[in-house]
Amino acid sequence: MRRTFVVTDVVRPAGYEDRLRTVLNDLHDGLGPTLAVAVLGLRAARDLLVRDRAGAERLLARLEEELHGAITELRRIVTDARPPALDEAGLVTAVRRYAGLLADRVPAEHGPLAVAVEVRGELPPLSAEVEVTAYRIIREALVNIARHSGARQCAVRLWPLDGDLRVEIVDDGVGLGGEALPAVGGTGLRSMRERAGDLGGGCVVEPVSSGGTRIAAWLPFATKE
Repeated sequence: MRRTFVVTDVVRPAGYEDRLRTVLNDLHDGLGPTLAVAVLGLRAARDLLVRDRAGAERLLARLEEELHGAITELRRIVTDARPPALDEAGLVTAVRRYAGLLADRVPAEHGPLAVAVEVRGELPPLSAEVEVTAYRIIREALVNIARHSGARQCAVRLWPLDGDLRVEIVDDGVGLGGEALPAVGGTGLRSMRERAGDLGGGCVVEPVSSGGTRIAAWLPFATKE
């Protein structure tokens, strides 16, 4: 007896595509950098085992905490909640803490990476949307610098200007080969632009004349409706 299967169209709720894009970006820009830093930590712990077992054990203990944090982050994404780090410490301190995680995890062949976080002027109270977007862009930039650029120095700068929060990340790494990245790049670059664009702002990635790369974003304090 032959069975017939009828496949009906799936009715998706209003806003489904936007919500899906948000979740995918959050997984890439939120959970992705957390896990990438954990991988760097595991590599550092493996190197430490042969010369500093106690140091390796301390690092592994921190990694265990961070992976528990990754589980919390995944739950946050599923429930569409705000990153806990922002509620606990605010944008600037959360960025400084994340930058500190990278200090001992850059591949040994690249040498240590020093990250300076600077705030120019006094930042006004930021909306949740602006804080989350700035935090995601900075984390994505930093993890890419740590993994791929070979940079020794990196500066993260935040300041208010003409109704926008300005965000700049500059490193002294291998750079972009003398050309700015195209409007559509990899997943991380694309999500940076999409996140900034969703708020009515923008994001550019360009080479630095002295070598390295500059990522600059502007996020309006008054987000678009």
